[in-house]
Amino acid sequence: MKEIILITGARGNLANVVKDRLSKKYTIRFLTTNKKLVNNNNVFYWNIDDGYINCKALENCNHIIHLAGYPIINRWTKKNKKIMFTSRVNSSELIFEKCKENNIKPKTFISASAIGYYGLNSKGIKSENDNKGKDWVADLVNSWEKSANNFNSIGCRVVNMRISLLISKKIAFLKYNILSVKFGIGMITGFKNRIFSWIHVDDVAKFIQNSIEQNIYSGVYNLATENNITELEFINILRKKYCSFAFIISVPNSLLRIILGERSKIINTNFSVSVKKLKENNFEWTYKKFDKFI
Repeated sequence: MKEIILITGARGNLANVVKDRLSKKYTIRFLTTNKKLVNNNNVFYWNIDDGYINCKALENCNHIIHLAGYPIINRWTKKNKKIMFTSRVNSSELIFEKCKENNIKPKTFISASAIGYYGLNSKGIKSENDNKGKDWVADLVNSWEKSANNFNSIGCRVVNMRISLLISKKIAFLKYNILSVKFGIGMITGFKNRIFSWIHVDDVAKFIQNSIEQNIYSGVYNLATENNITELEFINILRKKYCSFAFIISVPNSLLRIILGERSKIINTNFSVSVKKLKENNFEWTYKKFDKFI
C-alpha cells in the first residue's frame, strides 16, 4: 500500500510540482481554503481562522508537506502582515493540534521557510547556524520554523526549508522578466552587481522527496544552488536567449521605495547562503547553473 502524503498550499506552483514528482509512488492529498476545489476524496477543506480541518485529510497520513503561505510580495499593510503570519504559523500550529487530538503521528513534517530568516539587510554568506535577523520578516520566519518544530514532540522528523529565490518559467519573477526582455527591455532593480541566491522549483521538489525517503535529512536547510548570480548576469542570460538587442534599464532604489514601500527591501537583498549542509547530504542538483534551463 502506498504511503499517504498531505500537502498544504494546493494552488501554488511548488505544491503541484511536488505532486507530479511524488504521485506515482505515494497517495497525495491536499488541504485547501478554497471550497470550490474540495472533493473530500483527495482535496479537503480547512479554515485557519476557524481552527477547522476536515480530519479525513489526516487519517493514516505518513508525511506532511506544509507549503501554505500568503505571498510575502503582497502589500505590507497591517491586515496583510497578519494574514502572512496566520497562513504560515497558525496553520502549522493548527495541523499540529489536530494531529495530537486524533493521535496521528506522521513520520515526517516538511515545512517551507525562507532565507529571510537572516534579515533583509544581511551581508555575506549565511549558514544555517547564523543568527536570526532583526526585522519583521526574520521574526515571521523564526515563528514559522518554531511552529514546525512542534512536531518533534510527537516523534516526527522535522525539516525546515529556507528557500531562496524560487525559479521556474511558470513563476512570476522569471516569467515576467522573460516577457519584458522579449519586448526589448531588460529591467535591473536596484544595482547591477546585487547578488541573489536561487533554486529551481524542480530541485526543491527533489529535496522534498529526499527528505521523505532519507532519514539523514533533519533540521534546517538553505535551499539554493552553489552558483549565485548578479542582476546584470541574470538579464544578460535572458538577452542572449530571447532578445540580444534588448535595452537594459536600471530602476533606482529610490523609485522602488516609492512604488513598493517597505517591500522594496525584499528585492534589494544582497547576500547569499551556504549550501554546505546540502552537499554533506550528497544532494545533487538538476539545475546548478541558471543558463542550463533557460
